[in-house]
Amino acid sequence: MSDASVPKDRRFPIGLTIATLVAFVILCGLGVWQLKRLAWKQDLLARIEVLKTAPARPLATVLAGKGDASWTRVSVTCAPGQAETLPLVYGVRDGDIVWRATAICRTSAAGYGAILLDLGVVKALTGQPTPAPLALAAPTQAVGVLMAPKSLGGDRAATVARFAADKPAPYILMVESATPAPAGITPAPLPAEISNRHLEYALTWFGLAVTLLFIYAAMLWRKMRS
Repeated sequence: MSDASVPKDRRFPIGLTIATLVAFVILCGLGVWQLKRLAWKQDLLARIEVLKTAPARPLATVLAGKGDASWTRVSVTCAPGQAETLPLVYGVRDGDIVWRATAICRTSAAGYGAILLDLGVVKALTGQPTPAPLALAAPTQAVGVLMAPKSLGGDRAATVARFAADKPAPYILMVESATPAPAGITPAPLPAEISNRHLEYALTWFGLAVTLLFIYAAMLWRKMRS
């Protein structure tokens, strides 16, 4: 029997099948991506848990090592310097607009000549939409957690680029404590909260993929049976 002799409503729905397969692949891909994010997040949470009791290591020692140094607690001594005006970094903490202060710490560590410090939240600027910039000098001593700029909000990478002549380290030091402590600034090195719902999201995407197949099968069955 030729295709021309088959009624239109009984023909195999090639277009619908292709569309269903494309949507199914996309949904499964999103589910797999969420599983990868789950593994990454679990590793991150484990590193943070270890970080809570880890001693601070010298910055030079950490930077001289191999691999990613993110989420490592370090200590650094900064050379005396004048206060410099650097951009404040916008953020949201506990539902409020906050502004984080930064300073450049010039030091000698594993071939690098400086590292950008995130000193913490400027308490007086909480809730302000457009605060005036602050001029701050780096503390003499600082202890904090190393973070990659790309993992942080705000254009810290642009600030680091301003000090290219100093060969800045490719990390931001999120300060936990500083000597002397900068007035009016509250250290906030770690995120206020880190959610981990990637398994839930993965199951949702896979569930939608399976549901799509059932809907397609039901439509195909009705079409071929009618």
